Amino acid sequence: MKLVIAGNYGAHNLGDELILEGILTAVRRMKPAAEITVLSEKPQETKNKYEIHCLKKFPAGLRSFFFRLLNGDFKKTSEAVRECDFFMFGGGGLFDGTTLKGMIIWAVQAMWVYHYKKPVILYAQSVSSIDSKLKRWIVEKVFRGAVFISVRDENSKEILKDIVEGKQVYIMPDMIFRIEDSPSARTSNLQGKVIICPKKIEWIKEELKASIVEFASNLINANMTVEFLPFAIEDEKYLREIADKIAQKGKIEIHKFTDDKNKISEIFQTASFVLGVRLHSILMAIICKVPFIAINYNPKVKDLLKSINLEETLIEPEDADSETLIARFLKRSETKNFQKIREDQLKKHLEVESHLKVLLD
Repeated sequence: MKLVIAGNYGAHNLGDELILEGILTAVRRMKPAAEITVLSEKPQETKNKYEIHCLKKFPAGLRSFFFRLLNGDFKKTSEAVRECDFFMFGGGGLFDGTTLKGMIIWAVQAMWVYHYKKPVILYAQSVSSIDSKLKRWIVEKVFRGAVFISVRDENSKEILKDIVEGKQVYIMPDMIFRIEDSPSARTSNLQGKVIICPKKIEWIKEELKASIVEFASNLINANMTVEFLPFAIEDEKYLREIADKIAQKGKIEIHKFTDDKNKISEIFQTASFVLGVRLHSILMAIICKVPFIAINYNPKVKDLLKSINLEETLIEPEDADSETLIARFLKRSETKNFQKIREDQLKKHLEVESHLKVLLD
């Protein structure tokens, strides 16, 4: 069986790399002999990291189309898709509606796949902000033609029920819970360390920045260690803007972006608390059993936390003032059910995989 997988891979976003690793784990379990090709923004980087055949995604603009037509990338990708048995859009918020530009980019990918009449699998997707006729039209066109659909939360399923009435839609957890070698335990010698994983939220960026500065400063004054950790390379600049406003700069550590899951896991396993403004920083905290606060910057955050009964960890961005953050921090406690959550999520993965395997066979 030949399978092509496309997603926001090679874009220097750790969350997307975790999604891909989880998908590869699942596919290799279901079909050990499958010939897999991954479409990536940086094919060579993805190839080196996962030791897998990689090509460029289909171009989404006229300029990139002519460039890739001339250099041969378009031909290679087209041949891989024409020869595949299934095409998978692998996980995440590719069609979640939060940005129209992003939806159009992925709709173009789908357009080429359907042009070549290939069976499409939409795997572990999120669908939320479908607030215009154009967004709805894109989702309907992409999802109605798919042979298999799974989403990450109940809300996404409810939205799709109305748009693609009659289609079977499965609910499954985020792909991070499918990575078999993820850490299952924290170090027993924990320090008083807090990890902050920021993301710029345009409509409240200055207010949120001020709150995080004050929150971090209060922790430092209480002799806590504060470390800033970007989950996407685009977060580095915003992270430094926050750090530059903290008076006691010598008492904070600023990590550079890395998509090395093992290095990130090591950092998390020595933490006593996480402030997450990136979905996969929150999910990594769960995997590593670290108490956390989640800032609801995107509907998928609330939807996913609701699906695992952890809504109490959520704070809306406009409510995330320093007093609220400190109050939540002081009430932190070891969440005893993190391990059970992880085990339950894996069971749900295996259930959905059993249905997909029937199709792939």
